[in-house]
Amino acid sequence: MRLRPGFHESWDAADAAFEQFLTTIPERRQQLRDLMAATGGPELDGTPQSLLDLSDWSIEFAFSNEDDGMDWRPLWRYWPTAEELARKHNPPLPDYLYRLWELTGIYLADMYLAHDPTLQWVCWRGDHRIDIKNAKFILDQGLLREPLDPITLGNIGIIREYIRVHDPTALNPNPAPPNRDQLYNWYSRWVNQRHHLYETKPRSWQAAPTGRKANKRIPHHPGDFGQNHLP
Repeated sequence: MRLRPGFHESWDAADAAFEQFLTTIPERRQQLRDLMAATGGPELDGTPQSLLDLSDWSIEFAFSNEDDGMDWRPLWRYWPTAEELARKHNPPLPDYLYRLWELTGIYLADMYLAHDPTLQWVCWRGDHRIDIKNAKFILDQGLLREPLDPITLGNIGIIREYIRVHDPTALNPNPAPPNRDQLYNWYSRWVNQRHHLYETKPRSWQAAPTGRKANKRIPHHPGDFGQNHLP
């Protein structure tokens, strides 16, 4: 059974995008801090409270119509072609919302890594051909079906709210508002439950972040891949 590499054309393409993503993490950290400083946001100090501060700022900035001064696009998302966009009824969302999503997710990932440096960034291989997490840029915590997905969590409902505000034809005109507690709740729950999870569930780790070895899981920690890049 061959795993499908998400939206990527091949596993080589997914791995290459992941490796490129890793090289950008230090820059993304600085971009977040620079953007928050330029917009009067709070300083981030690595505490659980900082996740609430970051969420409050992210929600405010998302609807401020301020330019973030950046021109990159996240590598973990499929970007439709011009032809595909032309067939869509709704206009595309602005790129800065997805940049904000990634910046928030990377900060949450750093919180996880600071608490447990044995976590590993990997280009995920699941245990099923169409595992929804296949090829995601994710943190392996040694649990086959429970990786940590800080990038996905970085969207705290801002995208959904932006669509509601700017698209009157949206199918759900009254979705839940952005959840400023989401990052804090997920992180705090993991901190409180991780030892129980590790003691009561069988553990295995992806043998490598990318490549053929990544398809294999091993029953012992593989050692530092050298990719966490915490300051």
